[in-house]
Amino acid sequence: MSTVPAEIAGIGPTSLKLRVSPGFDPLKAAVGPDEYFLLSRIDGNQTIRSVLLDSGLPIERGIAIVTRLRSIGALLLPGESAAPAPASMPSSMAAPRTAPAPPPRAAAQGTKPTTQHSLGHDLRLANPTPEEVAALAEDSELDDTERRMILTLERLLAKNDPYMLIGVSQGADAKTLKRAYFLLSKEIHPDRYYGMKLGSFAARTSRVFEEVSRAYARLTSPASTRGSGSHQAVRVPTQDQPQTPQAYAAELFDRACQLEVGGDALNAMKLFAACVRMDPQIKYLRRATSCALAAGQPRTAVEYAQKAYLLAPNDVSSARLLATAFRHAGKLSEAEEVLVMAMALKSENDVLTAELRHDLAEVRRMLANP
Repeated sequence: MSTVPAEIAGIGPTSLKLRVSPGFDPLKAAVGPDEYFLLSRIDGNQTIRSVLLDSGLPIERGIAIVTRLRSIGALLLPGESAAPAPASMPSSMAAPRTAPAPPPRAAAQGTKPTTQHSLGHDLRLANPTPEEVAALAEDSELDDTERRMILTLERLLAKNDPYMLIGVSQGADAKTLKRAYFLLSKEIHPDRYYGMKLGSFAARTSRVFEEVSRAYARLTSPASTRGSGSHQAVRVPTQDQPQTPQAYAAELFDRACQLEVGGDALNAMKLFAACVRMDPQIKYLRRATSCALAAGQPRTAVEYAQKAYLLAPNDVSSARLLATAFRHAGKLSEAEEVLVMAMALKSENDVLTAELRHDLAEVRRMLANP
């Protein structure tokens, strides 16, 4: 999923601007690294949608984190002065935790393993190789169906058929393709197995997920059809009205996010560049900055971050992102200046303020020890 839904169950519309509950202690609450990272981006000025898009995390993962933070009393809705007690939260708001996974779910002895997955892939693994046999028997917390799913997708990679890899028939329409990709990526996303003992499936799962993401991008991106043989992009039917530049920019942004989540930062950068040329929104510029940093392009990151900062000079998150870009580009004095100015801005997020202090101390340490 690269598109943020209009509403999150138990919280409300993603157009809401959440605040961090005063006095919330992330250490006592034992929040994880990703949870702390997302918490530090919530400042009362950005909508949930913007926070999710700017974070660079997979959208499903971000939604799960926001839901969990809300359930433990870390986040306030507009108009609230104190978060409801965790015990009073509806059970529907509970989000997946990163606690140790349950014991291995191996198939019961003597039972026939599943051979047909709900997504349509044939999991029988006819004539398994010695490596596949070893993988099915290794000590891992994946159940038999999950192992067969990953191994089946590994086999399909060699066929170079994106339709077959995603599990749809040749020529499937855009709606069918999108639904199949959503279900499959949800099943094999590495975050789903966070904290589990995976053995050789850790690397297998990451590789398969990246290739499935690339296959979907290949089938849905017009630019990707060049040199792709007989596999042409699936296009959404033309509407009565011509597509506006803003709508096309939003489409490019979604595709860029898909590529970035799939690990293809360089190709994502090309789409982000086209997106911000057409519609230089702050959320596009922030995400493009993060992608540029991940792609090892600090100068480009500085360019995007400066544009985002000019659009929101009083936004603490934009200032911190610009300082991060400056630091990666080796411009430590500029980073220090931006962080000092950011510290003077009003922020109700104690976690973000603490992060700014940490960043400033780190930059000054680097300046003192060139």
